[in-house]
Amino acid sequence: MTLTDAQELKIGLMAEGLTLGSEAAAWLDEVTGGKSLTSADYASTSGLILELDGVWVNAPIHAQNPNFVGVETEYHLERVDDELVVSGRGRSAIARYWPQPAYHGTANQYGPLNNFVFTHADRVRLSPIRGCAMTCDFCNIPFDDPLEVYTLKSIEGSVEAIRVALEDPEQPAHHVLISGGTPKPKDADFHRELYRRVLSAFPEVAVDIMMVPLPGVLDLPELVAHGVAELSINLEVYSRERAREVARHKFNQGLPFYLDFIEEAAGILGPGRVRSMLLVGLEPPEDTLAGVAAIAERGGVPVLSPFRPDPVTPLRATPPPSASVLREVFLAAREIAHAHGIPLGPSCPPCSHNTLNFAEDLEGCRGHAHGEPRMRG
Repeated sequence: MTLTDAQELKIGLMAEGLTLGSEAAAWLDEVTGGKSLTSADYASTSGLILELDGVWVNAPIHAQNPNFVGVETEYHLERVDDELVVSGRGRSAIARYWPQPAYHGTANQYGPLNNFVFTHADRVRLSPIRGCAMTCDFCNIPFDDPLEVYTLKSIEGSVEAIRVALEDPEQPAHHVLISGGTPKPKDADFHRELYRRVLSAFPEVAVDIMMVPLPGVLDLPELVAHGVAELSINLEVYSRERAREVARHKFNQGLPFYLDFIEEAAGILGPGRVRSMLLVGLEPPEDTLAGVAAIAERGGVPVLSPFRPDPVTPLRATPPPSASVLREVFLAAREIAHAHGIPLGPSCPPCSHNTLNFAEDLEGCRGHAHGEPRMRG
């Protein structure tokens, strides 16, 4: 595969970050009305969402990620002849910018809406709980919200927050991801009820669920009956040695706990509807690629997420992978996945903004977007 300038720029931006030129910064300030430039609710969404000639990227900036993005990088966003242009290392591409929805930073009768939902590109992400029953050193949730503040959020508030995001006047979401922290075993029934309520409330909207396959939480026949679109069962780290260091709970659960469920779910939901994310840069590339093969062999869709150190986590000083490592892993992973008749995920182009893929199918065609985000450029 020969990468285009836009694709090479995406890889470079994910590795090194973006510098805003003065005219581009002034234009962005005018477009946003001085509001935040990003939906920075966790590390992998901490950058500007841009589209470069059809390639979606989440480009980190120094203001949000000073722990790994310098004040000046090799990649610049400039305003040239009334167009946004990203350039760096001899490559350039016309860019369009994704502005924030109107509801970000607002509240309703259930409290701040961002306590429930954040929109990224064409998808709204719902977090049903505060905190997490697991601790992974690369994830901000247990460090922002330690176990003692673990709470369940209102199901009614969750449904209403999704509705607000879908109906946003400036940047409406077009599909839903239910994600967030892992629940305690005693709260399995709460999660199943929340899944039922959300799927029932929005039958015409694609709703995905990202969750650890804990007993009693993900009832596959029930979810299929209620119309779930896709599941994400994330391995994150494939190396057993590295998992022991940075994801002790997942290490203790073991690989079969995840891989067996991925295979079962793929058999029930069908092709392309069960994916699993691996973090690129937290383990040797050969371990990540072994994980890609393990997921694809079981009918799952591998998703590659470049590791991005969150400032509140123990891995805050761990550098992200270089562009050369990202390129190497992407090309090898794509070949492995295609050998099993599976593309790298996700298939939605806007949702690929923070993943190492370009939302293509096996014939090289564009993936399927759920809706058209409102872009400025």
